[in-house]
Amino acid sequence: MTESTAGRRRGDDLERAIFEAALEELAEVGYANLRMEAVAARAKAGKASLYKRWPDRAHLIRAAARYKATAIDTAFEPSGAVRDDMERVMRRIAENQNGPGGEVLRGWVGELRPTSDEEEAEKVREAIEQPRIRVFAKILEAGIANGTVRPEALHPRIVNLAPSMLTQHFLMKGRPASESVIAEMLDEIVMPLIRARD
Repeated sequence: MTESTAGRRRGDDLERAIFEAALEELAEVGYANLRMEAVAARAKAGKASLYKRWPDRAHLIRAAARYKATAIDTAFEPSGAVRDDMERVMRRIAENQNGPGGEVLRGWVGELRPTSDEEEAEKVREAIEQPRIRVFAKILEAGIANGTVRPEALHPRIVNLAPSMLTQHFLMKGRPASESVIAEMLDEIVMPLIRARD
């Protein structure tokens, strides 16, 4: 396919096709083996289309992950049952870690070095953390509204506690947390910390 043929899809349509292709390629070959040329071929886009938008695979995959996370974020609505909602989202994060999302995380962490550009490293952290922080904040806000969660639970470190534990487990153990591990995280750590005082 030539660049002029690929150019028939423009803007958001082309970007979505590239993001989906990047995530599919990532799931098949892993981050270490991902090549921009292969993503372009899968998306039926010209290679120049990718390099025009993203200088390398790290930038492309970060953008693709943000695209996917935003879609999940906007679709979530809390039920008001705080523990159930948290468990549901934590299971979804663990499922995501078992696929392209996990490859993204492994790849980013593997490429970060003490000498890395701090601004770039912060962008990586934000891409991982911000979508899930918004989801957990929604859950906690619903709990505060119905009186089951203490208002102080909206501190950013508390909001990000459950997903951070999932990430730490995934990176240290090399596999996503099981349902029993998620239940333990919730019942032994998260819920006692956020529960409204009598």
